[in-house]
Amino acid sequence: MGLLERKTITKIAVFAGILVLGNAVTVYAKETYQTRYDVPQKEQENYSVLVEDLDEYEVCEGDCLWNISEKLLGNGNHYMQLVRQNADVIQNPDLIYPGMRLQMKRNVYVKKRTGVNGIKTPEYRLGTPDSWAFGIIEEGEAFSNNAFFARQADGNVVCLLRDKEDAGAKSLSDWKHSQELIMDYVETHYKKQVSDLTFHKYQSENGADIFLFSYCYIIDGAQYGYTGGLTVHVSEAICQTERIQAELTGFQLDEGIEDIVLYMAGSFEELSKEAEADFSVNSYNTMLTPSGPWEVAGFHNPFVWVEEYYDGVFSKISNLPPEKKNARERILDR
Repeated sequence: MGLLERKTITKIAVFAGILVLGNAVTVYAKETYQTRYDVPQKEQENYSVLVEDLDEYEVCEGDCLWNISEKLLGNGNHYMQLVRQNADVIQNPDLIYPGMRLQMKRNVYVKKRTGVNGIKTPEYRLGTPDSWAFGIIEEGEAFSNNAFFARQADGNVVCLLRDKEDAGAKSLSDWKHSQELIMDYVETHYKKQVSDLTFHKYQSENGADIFLFSYCYIIDGAQYGYTGGLTVHVSEAICQTERIQAELTGFQLDEGIEDIVLYMAGSFEELSKEAEADFSVNSYNTMLTPSGPWEVAGFHNPFVWVEEYYDGVFSKISNLPPEKKNARERILDR
């Protein structure tokens, strides 16, 4: 069943601390995830578009829009995106000059939810990958009552939902500063365990802001009685709609979790009308513990949660009788 000993999911599910009956909350998993940077025109109706902010690019000697587009957007044919995004500085696509500062953005195509896959409540809906289950994850000190996991493979995403608050909005309004705080935190507390830390920022078609960072978490097997190490791929997305903040932490042993997390964050949609004064998702009591103090106010600390989760996993299997399998095989067999 993947990385951990799963809890049995009954027909009457427990969702975020409340019993789910009737149509109040419906759980589905009917569609595969998929994110792409280039989609043929005839297929684009099947995708939602996220616009990724790539910051500024300073034109260098010998640059042309085609080469810049090929290098930064992955396809020279997309150079007209740069023209549209920088209409205030580009008067003629054939004439750009060293020193020009171009705002760089690219489209990311996310497969649309079809049918009723995912979770839908009166306040929001969220897409999930094909055949993923929903339930509780608990390992060591790590706990989530709003978790999604692959039935037949390694892969997990835990989700924290809360009403959008000033602290989170303020931290994410200055995403560059938040990135600096996160990098400083990693340098101080996880210098040996965390590598390949990358950051992204997107905006969805419905106006939601999505902030994402990914990294590799390296587990030293020696502290659990194994030789060598194990690398876990982790991706964290914070999606802010008008009144909701959804925080998604995905982790798995193989690459690809960023694609899954981006799909889920890109599919997140607020449903309640602005006129509903009593709107709140806090009543669902979603929990994601522990978090641990850090300098980035307004969203949880995924580094501590992932560390606690895998410490629980390894502490458990290190007490099992010896087997002729390495640590990775023993985890995947559980």
